[in-house]
Formats: sequence, structure tokens, C-alpha cells
Amino acid sequence: MTVVKASAIHQLYQELVAIVGQDRVNDNQVIISAYSKDACHLEAERPGIVVMPNSVHEVQDIVRLCAKTKSPIIPSGGRNGICGACLPRVPNAVMLDMVNMKRLVKLDEDVMTVTVESGMRWAELIHILDDQGYKLGFRGPYGGNAATIAGSVSINSMGYAASKFGPAPEGVVSLEVVLPNGEIVRTGSAWNKDAQVFTRYSSFADLTGIFLGDHGTLGVKTKVTLKIYPKAPFSTYIDLGFTSLEDAAIALLEIQKRGLTEELNCLLARESADTYFPGLLDSHPGINATIHSVIMETDQQLAERKVQIIREIGQELKGKDLGNFAAQIHWAEKFNEVQPMYNNGFWLNTCHLRPIARLPELMKRMRAIFKKYNLENHGIKWIADALAVDRAYTAAWVTIFAPRRDKMELAEKAWNEMLDAAMETGGCPYWNGLLWENRTLKKVEENFIQLYRTLKNAIDPDNIMAPNVFQGGY
Repeated sequence: MTVVKASAIHQLYQELVAIVGQDRVNDNQVIISAYSKDACHLEAERPGIVVMPNSVHEVQDIVRLCAKTKSPIIPSGGRNGICGACLPRVPNAVMLDMVNMKRLVKLDEDVMTVTVESGMRWAELIHILDDQGYKLGFRGPYGGNAATIAGSVSINSMGYAASKFGPAPEGVVSLEVVLPNGEIVRTGSAWNKDAQVFTRYSSFADLTGIFLGDHGTLGVKTKVTLKIYPKAPFSTYIDLGFTSLEDAAIALLEIQKRGLTEELNCLLARESADTYFPGLLDSHPGINATIHSVIMETDQQLAERKVQIIREIGQELKGKDLGNFAAQIHWAEKFNEVQPMYNNGFWLNTCHLRPIARLPELMKRMRAIFKKYNLENHGIKWIADALAVDRAYTAAWVTIFAPRRDKMELAEKAWNEMLDAAMETGGCPYWNGLLWENRTLKKVEENFIQLYRTLKNAIDPDNIMAPNVFQGGY
């Protein structure tokens, strides 16, 4: 941050410099502007100052300073999220940029875990483990070149390999967290200083889970311990096409029930396939939905048998074998698929969770909205995709792209109706952020959100940690 000289006018500037050094503190408005956005179009307050800690001890000192002065503090990672989760809700906040804390702390082969600092990026960890003969379960969101481990578990990220291993928090064994008073808590079996960090559920209540999906409101995550698995050297792929989304949804559910894939995606409309994989369906005029399966195994025969089973499921439902191009490219281009999407314009997302069986209902509502606003004639493209997760649900996203700023007003009108439609058809967002928060707060049961607020008040009585998140208002 030394390329742009600090203004040195923030009230905590000198004290923060004393903690981390001048090179890692900046309150220049150029820097502040850069840190006031993530990868979405939403806007909130700008931070007042940015600081980049290098160690847990520096994080403790920064948090203690903020606690003493009752200054708001916002933890952030790679800031490539698309929901505005790390954007400040109050002015003049201290933003913690955690990306300098990116060291591998321990690879424990005895208990099959890896512990990393919170700013480690998914792509880097994947390569480190691959060299050692291991893989992660969940392998990061689709922007994993920039996304950090702690950022993803803080907002319930979905992405690569969630079909088999679930969302980002499912792979977490333990956390090291700096609480709003500057003290450290270590969760899972790490409560016992003489034990290895090997299990999340141990002796007491699941304190790990309190901090997963908390959007940084309950503390600063400084270390994360994740499950690891033996590397699977044999990969196979298959693409299936269906004349109707209804048939595709039935097939998607049957495949997912059996746990056959590492990654299982369904493009919910022909238009989506044309955007993701131009030309894929040119010779298949009757196909209106596609399924793309990625299988990884330690045994080649097992991998090939799984492809055969998937093909048989598809054929029973009048599906067509389309080869393996799309699934293979999707997996091979890990973390490189997001950036090309920006070529279509400004993203307006509706990312959420829903049962597989309710995908056709979602698309019926979405198509009615597209027609109402005549989006196609205004050059507003869209994609609809669903990533199978766990046994029987998906992370679904219907995204529209406004090609120019002058189309944003129309696009946002359609988008707001799309968000309502997603929830009215049984959708549950997996993250909140500015994208979803006002809508989720309208629907959440009072005793549910009040329990969270009771915990927040107990841990953070002065409300310095990511204040006003889960309060709505933007």
C-alpha cells in the first residue's frame, strides 16, 4: 500500500502504524475507494482506514485498540464476493485486509487435516496439497484465485466440489478466532492444548459453527483447519441433454441421491448453455437443459463405472449423451470461468439454495419476469445454473447482465422481482450481505434472529465487529 502515500489523518493512524508499521496502513482516498467495493454492483459506506496484519498478535492488538476506542472494525479477505458481505455499514470503519496472513501452518497427515492462516487463497492451497498427494473436499468458490479460506467460510460459499463435500463450512474442523475483546478462542478439539486438531465436534457445544456464516460479525478468523483427502488421479466426465427442464431436474436428483460425482451442474435453459459453452448445442436443436458431471476417483474402473451409471440414469429419462466437452472444460478451467462472465456486462445475481425438485418452478417465474421486462430486446442476457449440493438440493443462480450503465435501471427492476420470486418459491440464500439481507430479515422468525443478536451482544457488547450486519437498512 506504499505506492499511494497515506493521508495520515485518520484518528487511529499513528496507533495502527505503531502496531504493523507504516507500509501496511493507509487512509488515502484512492486506497479507501478501492476497498469500498467487492465484485458486485452494490454500494455501502467507505472504510476510514485499511490495515494489513501479518500475524495473529497484530490482529489482537488492532482489535484491542478498536475495542478501547469503540471503533468499528470490518474483517475482509479477497473481496471478490458478489453479495456485498464485507462492505462497511457504518462510516469511518477500520478495515482489516487479511490477505498477508497466508501461511500454511500445518499439514497433519495422521488426522488428514491442513491448518492455514485465514488469508490463504483457495487456488494456492489446492496446488500446495496437490504436490503432497492430497486434495481438499470443497475447493473454493468459482472466484478461488482471489477468494480466501476465511472469507468463504464466513459467508457460506458454494463452488467447486460442493456436490460431493457440501459448502465451504462443511470442510471446517477448527477455527482460531480473535474475539471483539482481543482474546483468542480455538474451537473443535483445539480446546485441548495437548490434542491434535482433528475433529470439530468434541466435548462441548459446537462453537466452530457459531463463527461459520457469521459474515465477520463475531470475531476475526485468523486460522482455519480443513479436512483433506487422498488425491484422486482418475477423472471422467459426461454431459447429458434433455428436452425439458422437468426431466433434467428428475435426472439431477437421481444422480445426486447416489453421490456419484465430485461436481454436478445443471444448466436450466438452452440460453445458459449458449452463454457458457457457445456452439455446444448447435447440432442438438431439441435440447433445452443440460447436466454436466465430474467424477474423480482413486480407481479408474470405479470412475468409469460411475459414468456408466450416470449415462443409464439419463437414458431412462430420455436424456441424450452429449459427450464430455463442457464438463471437462468447466473443471479444467477452475477459477477462470468467472472473469469472462463480466464481458457480458454488470452482474445482477440471485444466488440461493433450493430443493432440486423446485428448479422448474423457479424457472417458470423467472421466464415470466424476463418476458415482462422484454429483457432480450434490450440486450440483457441471462444465465440460469444449479450446482447440486448434499443429497437433494442445489445452489441455484439466475443472473442477468446489463450490457451498459444506461440499461441498469431496467435490469434492476427485473432483478428485484427475481429476488422476490426466488424466495417466494422456497429459496434460502446461502449468504446474506447487501444482496439478500433486507429480504431475509422480513422472513426470518423473530426468536431465530434474536438468538443470534443475544450471542452477538454477549461477545461484542459495544458492537464494534462488522456493526449493523444482519440489521438491514441498505
